[in-house]
Amino acid sequence: MAFQTPITIKRALSGIAVNRYVLPAIQREFVWRRSQIEGLFDSLMRGYPIGSFLFWQVAPESAKDYRFYQFITNYDQRKPHNPVLGAPSMVPGLTAVLDGQQRLTALNVGLNGSASWKLARRHWNKPQNFPKRRLYLNLLAPRTEDEQEPSYRFRLLREDNGEAQRRNDHEHWYRVGLILKVEDASHLIDVVRDLGLEDTREPQRVLTRLHHVVHSDGVISAYEEERQNPERVLRIFVRANSGGTALSHSDMLLSMAVAQWDNVDARQEIHALVDEIGRIGFSVSHVFVLKACLMIGDSDSIRYRVENFRKSKIGALQDQWNHAKETIRETAELARELGYSRESLTSTSALLPIAYFLHRRQRSSRLGADDREAIRRWLIRSLLKRGVWSSGADGLLTAIRKVIRESAPRERFPAQAIEAAMSARGKGLTFDDEELGNLADARYDGRAYSLLFLLYDFVDTTRNLFHVDHVFARVLMTPERLRRAGVDEERISEYRDRVNRLANLQLLEGKRNMEKGGMAPADWLGKMEEKKRRQHCLLHDLGDVPADVRSFADFYQARRTRILEKLRGLLGRDSA
Repeated sequence: MAFQTPITIKRALSGIAVNRYVLPAIQREFVWRRSQIEGLFDSLMRGYPIGSFLFWQVAPESAKDYRFYQFITNYDQRKPHNPVLGAPSMVPGLTAVLDGQQRLTALNVGLNGSASWKLARRHWNKPQNFPKRRLYLNLLAPRTEDEQEPSYRFRLLREDNGEAQRRNDHEHWYRVGLILKVEDASHLIDVVRDLGLEDTREPQRVLTRLHHVVHSDGVISAYEEERQNPERVLRIFVRANSGGTALSHSDMLLSMAVAQWDNVDARQEIHALVDEIGRIGFSVSHVFVLKACLMIGDSDSIRYRVENFRKSKIGALQDQWNHAKETIRETAELARELGYSRESLTSTSALLPIAYFLHRRQRSSRLGADDREAIRRWLIRSLLKRGVWSSGADGLLTAIRKVIRESAPRERFPAQAIEAAMSARGKGLTFDDEELGNLADARYDGRAYSLLFLLYDFVDTTRNLFHVDHVFARVLMTPERLRRAGVDEERISEYRDRVNRLANLQLLEGKRNMEKGGMAPADWLGKMEEKKRRQHCLLHDLGDVPADVRSFADFYQARRTRILEKLRGLLGRDSA
């Protein structure tokens, strides 16, 4: 990678205008705010460095494999998408910007174009709420050397309400883009005269400085990568952008893949599916969607590598998109019916084998009760086992997919064969005594949901909304209330810790949980008929529920023992 001779802003923008400088699909959209654009120009006028850039010199044979985008000139918050570059292999000297997109776009918008953001507290569906703004510089504003304040007054001003035309002793706004037309700095005398500002020296001094910044100063300093190794380019890109919003290799490959679909607006489709899964009740990413496509599409590899996203392989993903999105949606709906939500589903990767199984069954074939139960139990166990989905997931998913593929399309969910394949990769779903003890002490989090679903499988999550309820409500366990109840001071921290652990949690229908609120459990149970009270305590392993909070520790320990014994039978080595 070589450092290039710095170039001027004028030259860089000229390159953008003829599509010499473009954006690879791995780049995200322009996200800078007004203050950042204005601040960039102030920094340039002050002579501050604005950081180095990183370019990739793209050879024609590489250009034909990927899609590239043009820079935005007129930014609109409603549609911030970069236009696609046609026939990139035909552009001489094609240079992809790996680091510096936001800065170059800000320069292009400020000097060549405009920007439109929604007015505060206005509706998105009215065009008049997105007025066009252009960058102006106040030639009469007093300068400051305060490092915390802008020294030059740049503003993105509306032209429809007259603010850009304000003229008084302290304001004269000059449209910054006009400086591009002034080829020679000696012509600025005429510019100042035409503006009617020849009586003061400040406007000409400011415009001269602006002219030097745009036309003369080599402020665009860049390193340039010439090697045509796309994996290396992606690694460089991620490293270069790691100081800002976190970017991952998989994020970049996702952008690369969807940018190359021809028959559908892939970005819009995937955004819409992610939003729909969110409405079903789960938080998934674009990365999850594409991983599911690779899984469902029987790609040789489901790893995020460049070879899986070349144009020659993208066609298969695109052709299967409609089926894939229906399968992903069906998988999310099934997970919701099994009782899971965005809070309790601790790994979305666990849904991928289920999606592949549903894909193989064909959507016309509804799941029977046996399949649902097999999927439920496998999903719970895989989410409870530490480390199953945290590392080596691609290899594990490939092995699971092979098991499902080799089973007949209409057979039951092959949970035992899947678990055997997982065990062969060191991801078995049986638990030793130490792990079981840790589960019995699980805190009030996603794992607690899975444990309660496993322990109390009589809960019908397909018909009712269930909440995780604290048997002894947390409001009963404040330090002050515990002291008033007579709990020893040295035990207060123990009580407060245990109130949020598994042995003090139960599943209740949403309505019943709201009715219970912060009542003491004995008082709440006392409102039931005796038969229903005994049945509830038996089903939920509550045992004898004390009326006095001072006996909470005894209740907790007794229930923990019952839960641990139950977990040993469901998850222990002898249960395999």
